[in-house]
Amino acid sequence: MKLRFDRRSVLKGMLGGSAVYVGLPVLDAFLDTNGTAFASGAPLPVRFGTYFWGLGLTDTPTGGSRWVPTKAGPGYELMPELEALAPLKDKVSVFSGFRAIGDGRANLVHWTGHASILSGIAPASASKFDAPSFDTKVADAIGTSTRFKSIDIDASVSRQPVSYSTRSGSTFASPDATPLALYHRLFGPDFQDPNSDNWKPNPSIMLRQSVLSAVTEQRHALMKGLGKDDQLKMDQYFSSVRDMENQLAVQLQRPEKAQACVVPQAPKDPTRISSVDVVNANTKVMAKLLAMGLACNQSRVFTFVHTSGASETYLAGQSKIYHQITHDEPTDAKLGYQPESSKLAGEVMKGLGVFLAELDAIKEGEGTLLDNSIVLAFSDTGYAKIHAIENIPMFLAGRAGGRHKAGQHVAGKGDSVTRVSLTAMQLAGAPIGEFGVGSMKTTHPIGEVMA
Repeated sequence: MKLRFDRRSVLKGMLGGSAVYVGLPVLDAFLDTNGTAFASGAPLPVRFGTYFWGLGLTDTPTGGSRWVPTKAGPGYELMPELEALAPLKDKVSVFSGFRAIGDGRANLVHWTGHASILSGIAPASASKFDAPSFDTKVADAIGTSTRFKSIDIDASVSRQPVSYSTRSGSTFASPDATPLALYHRLFGPDFQDPNSDNWKPNPSIMLRQSVLSAVTEQRHALMKGLGKDDQLKMDQYFSSVRDMENQLAVQLQRPEKAQACVVPQAPKDPTRISSVDVVNANTKVMAKLLAMGLACNQSRVFTFVHTSGASETYLAGQSKIYHQITHDEPTDAKLGYQPESSKLAGEVMKGLGVFLAELDAIKEGEGTLLDNSIVLAFSDTGYAKIHAIENIPMFLAGRAGGRHKAGQHVAGKGDSVTRVSLTAMQLAGAPIGEFGVGSMKTTHPIGEVMA
């Protein structure tokens, strides 16, 4: 009898007396004639993420740059600090000349730049945003059908875990800061293989949902006895509870098969030192776990921190950290730039190259997971020596399922960074028509890169 396979099929066998299941990749036989959707008509999902690193890239006092291509449009040349992106150049668009606009507010060093990109407003004080980070808006739009609305990761091996994702502006997400922590979140006891024929609702999840439901049912009685301010606080609290209920409800529904999903082995955590080679190795491990988590439909949205704004990374054998070098190192008279700072910038960009390569290594349909993603990669500053918030490096990577006309250099000429942010949101599929406040308010995404 001839066996029939479809996108829900798995290979089954026995190993040591236990049943094992291996998911199939997204084969052409499972797709429509265009190779862009499943034969049933279900589209391949678009994933969205942010990738942050500190201290920007290298500009020079005379107006030169070690990262900005000399020509705008498609087919840009790879500048020295972008060489790590060479294998994926056609899937990465470069945005130069965009700036954060303070509208009279002071430049809060290692904070104003990325706060403006993520929240759309220059912050009034350090350590807080004046609005939610926009990744939460994307998560609300495309992240409700997965186990986790968003995954937050810090690969920096720093003393304090770092995240710039916030719904309130003052409280930031608690990221997974080690490979093992990320593994347990994605593939720990509550993970259920979407390809398993033996899938059934987890009783512990059912119990947790019933507890949350009971709390929600008592809300009206509690609210009646509270003052207006307390009612507002409790309403915000119960909104969070409802979000959690919805995410738990997702786990009680049989998931779609994910042919690219293969559960990885638990990793080892890295040595807790911030040498840039260690941080990049950690980035590779955590990117590999994240990529498989996305392929297994555990989430469709993520935030990833490579290093914090005031980066503590250093080259192996050096005594000074990157942050200190950017300020202490003089500009080389012959070269016209800071050579050690530029070397570190190139190493940091290797981290981004490694990260994107892991997304690109997973095949989906006619393309890869990266082809079905859009990643906004950015930093906190342009020229780190003077904490500039002009010409902040920004990149869009991935094809967003065909929505992103990738492989271009767009010269912003002083435009607000929020235009790139709005473009990223719309490429991810979020129904958002405007973003930002004051001089950074925009309704104009960057049409050149949108299909």
